[in-house]
Amino acid sequence: MLFKTKEFLITGAKTLSIDIVDKLFWYHIIPCIPVRKELGIPMTASLKSGYRPKWWELRHGRKGGSQHVFLGKGAIDWTCKNFKINKEKLLDLLIKHTTYTRFAIYNGFIHCDYKATPGGDRELYAYEFDEAEGIKKWVFKQIL
Repeated sequence: MLFKTKEFLITGAKTLSIDIVDKLFWYHIIPCIPVRKELGIPMTASLKSGYRPKWWELRHGRKGGSQHVFLGKGAIDWTCKNFKINKEKLLDLLIKHTTYTRFAIYNGFIHCDYKATPGGDRELYAYEFDEAEGIKKWVFKQIL
């Protein structure tokens, strides 16, 4: 099964700029076709969390600088059927078949983006509660 662009649009927009469509296609859809095929189970953007316009981010109390705004190559929150059981396989395949630079594991999805990392390496994070700060945030786990 092929991906459809509307799977990546949190707002349900009917039109998009060609720049956003190109980024979705070249940086997220094409690289993840082999991931989806090898995974062998349904794989989608979690809650259609791919492209988010800046106005959407601001309306939801965010600062508007998210990778999901696609100022760069963009970000997708990938999930799959039975995520808790299949998340390690999904992560392994995303690392194998894509050039995403950052992966952050949440309870129901894996956030993937191309933001530059300090050392130029690919990095893995987990979204966890930070006891010292009393907030949930990305916690660095390892260089991939």
